[in-house]
Amino acid sequence: MWKEKAVGVLREKRYKLTPQRLKLLEVIHELGPSHPSLSEVFKKIKEEFPTMSFSTLYSNVMALKELGLIEVFSVEGETRIEINTEPHVNLIENGEIVDLTDPEIIELIKEKLRKEVKLVNVLIKGR
Repeated sequence: MWKEKAVGVLREKRYKLTPQRLKLLEVIHELGPSHPSLSEVFKKIKEEFPTMSFSTLYSNVMALKELGLIEVFSVEGETRIEINTEPHVNLIENGEIVDLTDPEIIELIKEKLRKEVKLVNVLIKGR
């Protein structure tokens, strides 16, 4: 479903649906629930498009972000891709990321910060 939505938005905004861009959408759709890093996505795309540069990947990812199709955030120095653009919390522990969708928590955070909340990352450190 995410990939179809992304293709529709790109068409609407008159982006060219190049084979590389379509592969990027496919890879993000496939790996999306695991919050893939840009390096993971790049490695997967390079299997089919070995001449694609990291800067091309990065600019396309930033375009998807600007279009509201993804969010990006950093975990342990790696840029990660988030396909869930609804307000939610990411629980992060040892590089593992779990989505938590709880409207009450989001509402509490909004009230406390007096801001709209799209994504909250909570880093969990334990013994």
